[in-house]
Amino acid sequence: MSDFSQLLSDYIRQKNIRIYSLAEYCGIDRSLMYKIVHGKRVPASSQVVDKIAEYLHLTPGEFQELSIAFAVESQGYDNFYRRKDVLDFLNNFKNTANISKVDTIPPSLTQYDVDLVSLSNETEVNQAVFSIVSKQIQEGNGEINMLLRTDYPFLINLLVSMAHHSENLKINHIICLNNTEQTNDKKNYNLHCLMDILPLCTCGCAYQPYYYYDNAGTRLDALRLFPYLILTDSQAVVLSETLQTGFLTQQKDLLSLLRQTFYQYKAQTRMLLSKIDNVYEQLTYIQNTSILDSSQEYSLQMIPCMTDLLTVEFLEKYVNPAVPSRQTFIQALTEHIRTLHKCYSDRALVIIFSEEGVREFLETGLLEEYPSYIYSPPSLRDRIRLIERFINEYKEMPHRIRMLRHSIGTVKNGVNLYVCSQSGYLLFTPVGYDMPIWLDIRESGLLFTFLDFFKHMDESMFYPHSEAMERMENIILEYSERL
Repeated sequence: MSDFSQLLSDYIRQKNIRIYSLAEYCGIDRSLMYKIVHGKRVPASSQVVDKIAEYLHLTPGEFQELSIAFAVESQGYDNFYRRKDVLDFLNNFKNTANISKVDTIPPSLTQYDVDLVSLSNETEVNQAVFSIVSKQIQEGNGEINMLLRTDYPFLINLLVSMAHHSENLKINHIICLNNTEQTNDKKNYNLHCLMDILPLCTCGCAYQPYYYYDNAGTRLDALRLFPYLILTDSQAVVLSETLQTGFLTQQKDLLSLLRQTFYQYKAQTRMLLSKIDNVYEQLTYIQNTSILDSSQEYSLQMIPCMTDLLTVEFLEKYVNPAVPSRQTFIQALTEHIRTLHKCYSDRALVIIFSEEGVREFLETGLLEEYPSYIYSPPSLRDRIRLIERFINEYKEMPHRIRMLRHSIGTVKNGVNLYVCSQSGYLLFTPVGYDMPIWLDIRESGLLFTFLDFFKHMDESMFYPHSEAMERMENIILEYSERL
């Protein structure tokens, strides 16, 4: 028996329910209900599970447990928990990407007088890591090279806190990603690696993650002596699997060997993410993405992406006069908009947004794709016109836009995500910043994870198309009264 059928059988037995009566209430043939109870069939839909729960008088906790068991049974264990992980990631993105301080910092730097120091516990390890990383950051340049798993919050928080203004510091980070899509402890390992390192992508330093594949679950169980390394220009900490023991070295010949080995390993890896730093690079990146041949692509932005609907008049009116080479920039953006509009017309891009996002745009006029110094927020009248243009563009295309009943994550400082089978990017503005961060996603497993999530989103999360159109038109009427 499956977990679902076992749970359902237990509830039926506990509550002394006759299967015939249950089948009759649910409008299901009695023989089919017997098959469902004994694990030979799965209910046709979640609505059937709702009716079963209603007849059994399940508590909210019991109903949630039965619903999860049904979802696991109908989708598959790995699929269900991978998709749940993605939704949790998107909902909690603001908190995930905005770590700003160290929970516990050792009281002072330790000066090591000998070239080789054993580290026999977690406190000594953290003290050594703090000392070598802090020294490198204080120098203001150079490199920190890490062959290290991502779930080391002490180091992540330390780097986020101390490296904010270290533009000349480079951090190379080699990460092992799982070579299967199986979930471990109901978590997608590779997605959690991305979650762990996101705060480092908001640092002022040049953080560059690289990856290679292995069976992460097997590696964590393997007998490996000192598999991890944190290497600065003048020191290194070599760590055990548990990150609780290791040694610090300042020996020049050993540092040279470790550096040579690290770069040999790095040459065998690929970039995991690539930060796109300025507006011109972003425009080029989007245009290169738009010419890829992809049968399925999704854009998740609570404030819907409306770049392709901007007019030359709009740009002339609102692009900041202080933008360097303003006319050249407007020409480049105009050409970008023309290319984008043609691509959107020819392709099956699905735009996912929320009613709250529409209201946020009408309130603020902010377009998160662009840094605030590029443009002035449009007037309320022009905001309304842009939303009207959006409605008219997609009114007869129900397959192209989906309006969420409730926002996924936060509208402000939340995640914007584009993905197709060949490429994808994360776009977000960290708390306290006015510059959006663009991260090009290079790894195929993450692209699959996000694409699979969008393809299987529950229909109950969205308004029907006609209702979405009606609600947006009513919002337009509401805001028009302010003019």
